[in-house]
Amino acid sequence: MKTKMLTLMGLAAAVAIAMPTNLMAQADKLEKERREHDERVKAEQAVRDLMFSQAALQRNVEQLQKKKADLQRDVSYYKMKYDRAARDLEMLQKMHTPDKELVDSTQKDVTYYQARTKVAEEDLAKTEAALKDAIAKLQEALRSPLTGKIILPGEVLQLFVLEDETFNGLYQVRQGGYIVLPRVGRVSVVGKDLADAEKAIKAELEKSQLKSATVMVERSPGVYGEETTDVIYLAGEFKTTGPLKTPAGVQPTLVTTILRSGGLTPNADLTRVKLLRLEAGQGLVEEVNVQAILDGHGLQSDLALNAGDIIVVPAFAPVVYVTGNVKNPGVIKLSQDEELTAYSAILRSGGFARFAKTRGVYVLRDRGNGEKTRIPVNIKELQAGKRADVILQGRDIVVVPEKFFSF
Repeated sequence: MKTKMLTLMGLAAAVAIAMPTNLMAQADKLEKERREHDERVKAEQAVRDLMFSQAALQRNVEQLQKKKADLQRDVSYYKMKYDRAARDLEMLQKMHTPDKELVDSTQKDVTYYQARTKVAEEDLAKTEAALKDAIAKLQEALRSPLTGKIILPGEVLQLFVLEDETFNGLYQVRQGGYIVLPRVGRVSVVGKDLADAEKAIKAELEKSQLKSATVMVERSPGVYGEETTDVIYLAGEFKTTGPLKTPAGVQPTLVTTILRSGGLTPNADLTRVKLLRLEAGQGLVEEVNVQAILDGHGLQSDLALNAGDIIVVPAFAPVVYVTGNVKNPGVIKLSQDEELTAYSAILRSGGFARFAKTRGVYVLRDRGNGEKTRIPVNIKELQAGKRADVILQGRDIVVVPEKFFSF
């Protein structure tokens, strides 16, 4: 009995010792996961802020380019009207007995179109200067300290471990914010600078693989040993925006640069790719249908790139679909930053048709991977102000069913 008691006491003591150890290990694990989560959130917020800033600058460039094109048309139009009025005035003045009233009227036209031409040319010069400045600012944003300092998903890192060369190589930062080391597993690096990434990798290696690890991490252009010269800037729907180095001795083109960029987001619209360039003191914008080139059409449209060029891949213009018993079913294209609700979309489509089942309206939303969610829309409660409307997202389908008895 005494022996049994001693055995139970020993077990209890062992459990008492083990429990704090297990709890501490669990707490350490939770703390590590919390830190990694915070780092990912920080990096994601930094990426969102950077993308928002770049998108605003891109929109400014596009607006200025449109204004430039409009002003160029205005200048051509006013010059044409001025030249015609000037010729008419010259002919009238050469007449033996010119009509004074007609001469005065034509002279007014000459003066008016001359003034309009001057104003349009001045506005055009200002817009060209603003466009040049906007492109330069976009270039600056794309080579911002954030792009070059903090590690972002999609980047390629080159790792050197002096004590064990088997770890040396290229590692891509996954979308989850980590790299995968052989025999170690995931190491979170996103949101860190290179020095902090070296510390994180060193700590993981010394836990299970090496007594002491000397770690060096460098950014890689993507190919081991690749020498680089000039830089092209990527903006818009690239998985990784910012500067992309060009291999030495290679003449990059628009298509080849997009292909070696590391990938595009699912929202990328290759039919409206824009090339921004500063040339001879002016900002130039050219739009290219890269999708057509990739499909085997318009290969002559591919463009050779210069150092400092900016490639902007826009997102598809978001659209929603309204189908069923509405007067004008079809597609509604959303404008920039527009917020459209289900009921508003129905009204924009002409409203309900005669046999619409207003109690059965719903929104079909694609969640990805083939999964769709059905969101009911209670029109009666919406009209009574008892329920908020459903805010639509791109590619949502608003369905208005038909009443079962429609006669």
